[in-house]
Amino acid sequence: MHDYHAMTSLIDQLLAHPGEPPTEVRVQAGPTFTPEALTQAYEILTMGTHLEGSRLVVEPTGEEARCRSCRKRWTVSTENCIGALCVCPFCGAPGPVPRTPHVELIATS
Repeated sequence: MHDYHAMTSLIDQLLAHPGEPPTEVRVQAGPTFTPEALTQAYEILTMGTHLEGSRLVVEPTGEEARCRSCRKRWTVSTENCIGALCVCPFCGAPGPVPRTPHVELIATS
């Protein structure tokens, strides 16, 4: 559900600056967002707007985490996150997501 809300905010931002319709919208998304859910929300929310038919490209943030238990570092991915928790891929210990989850517009073309 948070994917839908994040896309609503992003699309509101894009619609506030009408112009030439983009063919591609690039975003960077935190690890708690899945590209599939963001894409689905984007396609639904852009229907009937000048953004309809544009392609959403989702790039991961590449955030690093350090396990509080085993002290190893890793790049956090969607596969490591369950809700607002990250699971260490080395020892399985849970911990908080390193940063506030977000979806940020990178570029349109």
